[in-house]
Parts: sequence; C-alpha cells; structure tokens
Amino acid sequence: METLTVSKLNEYIRLAITKQDFLQKITVFGEVSSFKYSGAHAYFVLKDADGAIQCSCFYAKKTYNPSKDGESCICTGKVDYYGKSGKLSLIVETIQPVGKGSLHIMLEKLKAKLLQEGLFDESHKKAIPSYCKNVGVVTSKTGAVIRDIVRTVRNKNSLLNISVFDVRVQGENAADDIGRGLKIMDELGFDCIILARGGGSFEDLMPFNDENLARIIYAMKTPIISAVGHQTDYSISDFVADARAATPTAAGELVAFDEVQLKNQIFASLSFMGNTLSRLETKSEDRTKSLINSMEDKAMRKLEKTESNTLMLMNSLINSTEKLVTMKEQLIVKSMASLEANNPIKLLKNGYFKVSKNGKVLSFDDVEKGDVIDIVSNEGLIRATVDDKQKNK
Repeated sequence: METLTVSKLNEYIRLAITKQDFLQKITVFGEVSSFKYSGAHAYFVLKDADGAIQCSCFYAKKTYNPSKDGESCICTGKVDYYGKSGKLSLIVETIQPVGKGSLHIMLEKLKAKLLQEGLFDESHKKAIPSYCKNVGVVTSKTGAVIRDIVRTVRNKNSLLNISVFDVRVQGENAADDIGRGLKIMDELGFDCIILARGGGSFEDLMPFNDENLARIIYAMKTPIISAVGHQTDYSISDFVADARAATPTAAGELVAFDEVQLKNQIFASLSFMGNTLSRLETKSEDRTKSLINSMEDKAMRKLEKTESNTLMLMNSLINSTEKLVTMKEQLIVKSMASLEANNPIKLLKNGYFKVSKNGKVLSFDDVEKGDVIDIVSNEGLIRATVDDKQKNK
C-alpha cells in the first residue's frame, strides 16, 4: 500500500472532482448566509436544513447580490477543491434570487405563533433590578463574551457578584444545553440572569430561535436579559426575555450600577436630609418660641380678665353680704324687739304672776279649791293654798 503525503492526497481529490464534468457546471439552490465582500469578491455560505457549502463569487458586482441572510437563491458555478487548505467550495458565477428562505419562513411562523400565545407580551415582563448584587451569566466560558461582560461590570462596580454557567452557544443540541443552564440558574436566587453570545451567522444564532428555549425563558422566575449577537441581530430569545441588550457589553452596562455615583448620591441625599432637618429644627424652634410668646400673652390677658372678673365678683359678693347682714341685723333687731315685748320676765316686772302646779302652768279653770300652787313673780316664788276662787262677773 502506497503512503501518500497530504498534498498528494489533496491533489488526487482535486483531480477526482475536476474530472466530473457535471460538477464543472452546476446549479445549486439554497439559502444565502454571511454574505460579505473582500475587495471585489464576495464570500458566503449556501445552505439548506441539512447541509452547507462555502461559496466564492469573484467580481460579485457582475451578478445579483443577496441583501440579507436567509434569502433563497439559485447559484450557478463549479465545484472546486483548494488543496493547500483542504477546502471544498462552490465557485459561483451567477446568483439568481428565488425568495425568502425556508429557515426564515419557519422562523417567522414561529414568531407569529409565540406572539399570538402571549410570550412576547410586555405585561409579562419583569423589571430588571436597579441595584443587582448577584448576577448569573449563561454563556460559553471560552468565548470573549464573558470577558467583555466582566470587564464592563468591573469598570463601574466592584461589589457585584458574577456567576457563570458554561454552555454551548452554537451547533447541534446547543438549545437544549442553554435551556438546562437557564433552569438551573433560575433556582439559585440570582437578582438577574444574562443569556449571552457574541455575533455570528444566521445559522450560528439558530439555537436562540428554538421554541422550547423560548418557553423556558418565558417561565423563568428570575428577570432575564437576552444579549445575543450584534445590535442588528434579533432572535426569539430577545423577544421573549424581560429585556434585550444589543450586545453582551450592553448587558453588562445594564446590570452594573455605578458604585461611585451611587455613593455620591447617597452622600448628597444624606447632606440634603441633614440640611433639611436643620432648617426644620430652626423653623420648629421659631414656631415654638412664637407659640410660647403667644400663649404667654393670652395667659396674661386671661389672667388680667380673670382678676378683673374676680374683683367684680368679690365686690358684688361683699355688697350682697353687706346687704344680707344688714337685712339679717334688722330681722334680729325686730325679732329681739318682739321677743322683748313678749318676754314673760317683762310681764312679771309689770305686776303679773305665773301660777303653776307641779311645773304645769295653770289657767283659771285648772285651779281648784285646796290646791297647793306656785306663784312666780319678778322677785321670787310664793307657794300658797287656794281657799276660794271666783270668776269675773
């Protein structure tokens, strides 16, 4: 068996391809992706759902140029094998547009379906916290994306904690890998989660257009930011996430509050509060002094009025008392005069006698012949026996 060098093998492959006449003038249908110029020449990928081939179109301005990824075209040219790099490609001579590619049509149908189901509704989106402390990032640890995010955050904030869940961000089963990472991160209590990957072709970003991944993002409890591709790239994850960042760097800006600015704001707020409290204290002291002075004035006027009323009341009371005393004195004098006039002692002084028997004052009818009676005069007591009694005729 002959042992070949790499260059010898590549030469055999090139000859095998070039000897196939039908490969020297071939028409291929597919979707154009990653169309770009290098000088006068264009390079792109022609693909369908199951395969892709690199294409080169020299002096591309001579034929139709696709305006965006996913456009379906018919490319005419020949198959070539470049031995130095081991690269198989289609050398395109002409490009004819056919219409929107099947992948783009499928994607548009999926977007319409999810939109109708409400997965893009603003009412369902959660607010991104203004001051995150713990942020999770679902991306590839080997890419430049995580370094860009960390650098952006650290330029503004040294306090924010960043945790990374490593996932594949392109290729077969990448969508399942990403979905699993999001589910795990959603249960760990992060303030916010960033789903990120850098720019790439339409095919590279297809995992982020996965329907199952969209539903996982929609069901998450943690606010999520989609930062996939460049500013002009839009994926379904952008529409269903709570917020979209044009780039991973922009996502870092979104979650990282400015530590110095926040401290300055806090100090300014505290200073403002201190000045406000000082003004309120001064104002309160002035109002208190004014209130005390007003109360003193009112109290003095009230006291003066009370003193005046008291004096008037006392004068009125004195006058009433004097009148009452005078009236009572007059009554006493009158009563004394009446008593004096009816005083039995005075009657006795006028020659009258008081006749009693056993302490009982007697009238004429009470006296019987032979009674022993007491006769009281002004000067003394006479005890006598009744010898006779006669009524006045």
